[in-house]
Amino acid sequence: MISNFISVTGKKWALRDIEERKVDKLVQDLEISDFLARIACSRQEKLDSHLVERWLDPKLKSELPSPMLLKDMSKAVQRITDAFKYNQKIAILGDYDVDGATSSALLYRAFKMFGTEPIIYIPDRIKEGYGPNITALDKLKNVGAELIITVDCGTTAFDEIDYANKISLDVIVLDHHNPEAKLPNAFAVINPNRIDDSSGLGMLAAVGVSFMLAGAVKNHLIKENILGKNNSANLIRVLDLVALGTICDVVPLIGPNRALVKQGLRSMSQMNNLGIKMLFETSEIDDFPSVYHAGYVLGPRINAGGRVGQSNLGAKLLITDDINEAKNISVQLNNYNEERKKLELEVFTQARSMVNFEEDTEILILSAEKWHPGVIGIVASRIVEQFNKPAIIIAKCGDLSKGSARSVPGINIGQLITAAKQSGILVNGGGHPMAGGITIKEEKITDLKLFLNDKITKNTLQNKDILRWVDLSISVSGLNPDLYKQLQKAEPYGSGNPEPCFIIQNALIFGSKVVGENHINCSISDSSKTRINGIAFRSVGTKLGKALLNKHNFHVIGKFKLSKWGGNERVQIYIEDLIEI
Repeated sequence: MISNFISVTGKKWALRDIEERKVDKLVQDLEISDFLARIACSRQEKLDSHLVERWLDPKLKSELPSPMLLKDMSKAVQRITDAFKYNQKIAILGDYDVDGATSSALLYRAFKMFGTEPIIYIPDRIKEGYGPNITALDKLKNVGAELIITVDCGTTAFDEIDYANKISLDVIVLDHHNPEAKLPNAFAVINPNRIDDSSGLGMLAAVGVSFMLAGAVKNHLIKENILGKNNSANLIRVLDLVALGTICDVVPLIGPNRALVKQGLRSMSQMNNLGIKMLFETSEIDDFPSVYHAGYVLGPRINAGGRVGQSNLGAKLLITDDINEAKNISVQLNNYNEERKKLELEVFTQARSMVNFEEDTEILILSAEKWHPGVIGIVASRIVEQFNKPAIIIAKCGDLSKGSARSVPGINIGQLITAAKQSGILVNGGGHPMAGGITIKEEKITDLKLFLNDKITKNTLQNKDILRWVDLSISVSGLNPDLYKQLQKAEPYGSGNPEPCFIIQNALIFGSKVVGENHINCSISDSSKTRINGIAFRSVGTKLGKALLNKHNFHVIGKFKLSKWGGNERVQIYIEDLIEI
């Protein structure tokens, strides 16, 4: 039995200990396979058969509570209703990432269905930075806006919202990032993570909060006889946007998020959103939409505009109903994504070379001039993936430098950033448990390193103590297409519901070779005498890659995928780690 072993990459792994009695009960009560019952047991704290059944087939009706549970929701709904009633111009000011673009597009499409067409404003990442700013507020005031709704931003925009009040602009903040105890002086602040919010909806991305707001506004407009009860404003049409933003923002796929994503992917398959349809065509995808497509194909392209091109392109694509515009924007975003990849590789290569000088630290804080601020978030993710530590990548750019943070399970980077801001180290910053952003003066970077390393060492569960779980020990012969299809019943997978992880014990690895730029491909067999293809992505030059190329006998840990080639289905394992025998 493999338990509490340290891997070649330095991670601690253990095989889940699942009670056979509980597995048998689920198999009997729900008439599901033994394998699926084991996955359910590993994901659910309460193993009531009814709750597991809901988990396997989440429905919006049972999983989505009343939006009025959210603090300030009633105030916001009334103010928006008044804007409809008195024909006031509404502006939506969104973040430039996927969550911001989908939130902006969702409210635009919903409000348009309700009878008004709002303005969308996405700040330029380089010139204006994150969230509301004086320039943007002046522009919106000058074009007649009377109500601003900030989406996926605004929780820390204290001075900017004070300025909005000064020029007679009402602001509703709709966000999900970790707030400080103090809130901005906005007309309403809807954020399920604010200290005084008791809704229990802190897992929602901004696009999920936007969906809740849209539903509440629709109900109130009907109540006020502004919308007819039999109107055609069907919010199911925008669930594809909810799924896309939720997946890409890497929030936990639990509770309402699980239902929103599962139903949203079904909605996406209808291809009602012309922008999403064009992105699928540009990316040459003809499969049923999945978490993978949203997170690794659509998301990076929508993000690319904000990273290296025009910040508003993602939102423009998601709201357009003009086929020529949708085609042109999707091609632009695809080209920007290729440019982003080149910049990302350049910054990642330089950042990785710096890590040797930071090995004794609990968090990797790397900085340099001429790093493009649009790719530092992706680079931070790759540094975390490779070195198993939280990371902040900082692009030095004049008086104020911009940084992007990513974390590991057990270390809440959003809270740490807030603490650093409250200590006077940061000019600005915020985030959630797994990601965040900062603005910092260059001379304060060393202070940030000392502060965060001290905080993590003293107050946080350290990464080296985090146990990573293997769901099932399996033979190579057991990895077959039927098992993969059973796996799909527990989707969607993501943060909070990780894709099942397997271990092949006493495996033989042979035929290892480098493929593409930095991947390693190999064959794997065991005592069952069956073989399977394995691949370790971006592993060249890493501890995992060196082990694959130089040794042959390991316990292999990974996830497996189904591929179709020449009309045949076969599985391959995506290698996550190795344990020496």
